[in-house]
Amino acid sequence: VNEKQSHIAQKQWYQRRVRGVMLFLTWVMGTLIFGTIMFYIEESDESKFKSILHACWWAAVTMTTVGYGDLYPETPLGQSIGSVILFLSMIYIALPMTLIVSKFSSTLQAHQEQISEKRRKFKKIPN
Repeated sequence: VNEKQSHIAQKQWYQRRVRGVMLFLTWVMGTLIFGTIMFYIEESDESKFKSILHACWWAAVTMTTVGYGDLYPETPLGQSIGSVILFLSMIYIALPMTLIVSKFSSTLQAHQEQISEKRRKFKKIPN
Protein backbone atom coordinates (compact mmCIF):
# COMPACT_ATOMS: atom_id res chain seq x y z
CA VAL A 1 0.00 0.00 0.00
CA ASN A 2 1.51 3.26 -1.02
CA GLU A 3 1.37 6.53 0.90
CA LYS A 4 -1.40 8.04 -1.24
CA GLN A 5 -3.71 5.06 -0.69
CA SER A 6 -2.99 5.18 3.03
CA HIS A 7 -3.88 8.88 3.14
CA ILE A 8 -7.14 8.26 1.25
CA ALA A 9 -8.07 5.41 3.62
CA GLN A 10 -7.40 7.59 6.67
CA LYS A 11 -9.52 10.40 5.20
CA GLN A 12 -12.41 8.02 4.49
CA TRP A 13 -12.20 6.58 8.03
CA TYR A 14 -12.30 10.10 9.48
CA GLN A 15 -15.32 11.03 7.35
CA ARG A 16 -17.17 7.88 8.48
CA ARG A 17 -16.47 8.71 12.12
CA VAL A 18 -17.73 12.27 11.64
CA ARG A 19 -20.92 10.99 9.98
CA GLY A 20 -21.45 8.50 12.79
CA VAL A 21 -21.01 11.16 15.47
CA MET A 22 -23.38 13.51 13.64
CA LEU A 23 -25.97 10.75 13.28
CA PHE A 24 -25.72 9.98 17.01
CA LEU A 25 -25.93 13.65 18.06
CA THR A 26 -28.96 14.18 15.83
CA TRP A 27 -30.61 11.15 17.41
CA VAL A 28 -29.87 12.48 20.92
CA MET A 29 -31.31 15.89 20.00
CA GLY A 30 -34.43 14.21 18.60
CA THR A 31 -34.80 12.19 21.78
CA LEU A 32 -34.58 15.31 23.93
CA ILE A 33 -36.92 17.36 21.74
CA PHE A 34 -39.56 14.64 21.26
CA GLY A 35 -39.36 13.62 24.92
CA THR A 36 -39.91 17.19 26.05
CA ILE A 37 -42.81 17.67 23.64
CA MET A 38 -44.45 14.45 24.82
CA PHE A 39 -43.97 15.37 28.48
CA TYR A 40 -45.88 18.63 28.03
CA ILE A 41 -48.58 17.03 25.86
CA GLU A 42 -49.21 14.23 28.38
CA GLU A 43 -48.86 16.43 31.47
CA SER A 44 -51.46 15.40 34.06
CA ASP A 45 -51.59 13.82 37.51
CA GLU A 46 -52.35 10.36 36.10
CA SER A 47 -49.69 10.52 33.39
CA LYS A 48 -46.94 7.91 33.38
CA PHE A 49 -44.55 10.61 32.15
CA LYS A 50 -43.46 11.83 35.60
CA SER A 51 -40.53 13.89 34.28
CA ILE A 52 -38.89 14.98 31.06
CA LEU A 53 -36.35 12.22 31.65
CA HIS A 54 -39.12 9.60 31.68
CA ALA A 55 -40.46 11.09 28.46
CA CYS A 56 -36.96 11.02 26.92
CA TRP A 57 -36.76 7.33 27.84
CA TRP A 58 -40.04 6.80 25.99
CA ALA A 59 -38.73 8.78 23.00
CA ALA A 60 -35.49 6.75 22.88
CA VAL A 61 -37.37 3.45 23.06
CA THR A 62 -39.85 4.62 20.43
CA MET A 63 -37.23 6.05 18.09
CA THR A 64 -35.26 2.78 18.12
CA THR A 65 -38.54 0.89 17.49
CA VAL A 66 -37.97 -1.30 20.58
CA GLY A 67 -41.24 -0.32 22.25
CA TYR A 68 -41.12 -1.91 25.72
CA GLY A 69 -44.64 -0.78 26.56
CA ASP A 70 -43.76 0.54 30.02
CA LEU A 71 -44.55 4.12 28.94
CA TYR A 72 -47.03 5.16 26.29
CA PRO A 73 -49.09 8.24 25.50
CA GLU A 74 -52.72 8.09 26.60
CA THR A 75 -54.21 11.23 25.09
CA PRO A 76 -55.32 11.26 21.44
CA LEU A 77 -52.90 14.10 20.68
CA GLY A 78 -50.05 12.24 22.39
CA GLN A 79 -50.85 9.06 20.46
CA SER A 80 -50.90 11.00 17.18
CA ILE A 81 -47.60 12.71 17.93
CA GLY A 82 -46.15 9.37 19.02
CA SER A 83 -47.14 7.82 15.68
CA VAL A 84 -45.49 10.68 13.81
CA ILE A 85 -42.34 10.34 15.92
CA LEU A 86 -42.20 6.60 15.22
CA PHE A 87 -42.66 7.14 11.48
CA LEU A 88 -39.99 9.87 11.33
CA SER A 89 -37.53 7.79 13.34
CA MET A 90 -38.02 4.79 11.05
CA ILE A 91 -37.16 7.00 8.09
CA TYR A 92 -34.21 8.43 10.01
CA ILE A 93 -32.88 4.94 10.71
CA ALA A 94 -33.77 3.46 7.30
CA LEU A 95 -32.02 6.07 5.15
CA PRO A 96 -28.55 5.61 6.64
CA MET A 97 -29.04 1.84 6.59
CA THR A 98 -29.51 1.86 2.82
CA LEU A 99 -26.23 3.73 2.47
CA ILE A 100 -24.44 1.38 4.85
CA VAL A 101 -25.75 -1.73 3.08
CA SER A 102 -24.90 -0.27 -0.33
CA LYS A 103 -21.35 0.54 0.79
CA PHE A 104 -20.98 -2.91 2.33
CA SER A 105 -22.19 -4.55 -0.87
CA SER A 106 -19.78 -2.58 -3.08
CA THR A 107 -16.87 -3.27 -0.70
CA LEU A 108 -17.69 -6.98 -0.64
CA GLN A 109 -17.87 -7.07 -4.43
CA ALA A 110 -14.50 -5.30 -4.74
CA HIS A 111 -12.97 -7.75 -2.25
CA GLN A 112 -14.33 -10.72 -4.17
CA GLU A 113 -12.92 -9.30 -7.41
CA GLN A 114 -9.51 -8.91 -5.78
CA ILE A 115 -9.60 -12.52 -4.61
CA SER A 116 -10.60 -13.68 -8.11
CA GLU A 117 -7.75 -11.68 -9.63
CA LYS A 118 -5.24 -13.19 -7.19
CA ARG A 119 -6.50 -16.69 -8.01
CA ARG A 120 -6.13 -16.03 -11.73
CA LYS A 121 -2.57 -14.79 -11.21
CA PHE A 122 -1.76 -17.76 -9.03
CA LYS A 123 -3.00 -20.21 -11.68
CA LYS A 124 -0.78 -18.54 -14.31
CA ILE A 125 2.43 -19.10 -12.29
CA PRO A 126 4.29 -22.10 -13.76
CA ASN A 127 5.33 -24.87 -11.37
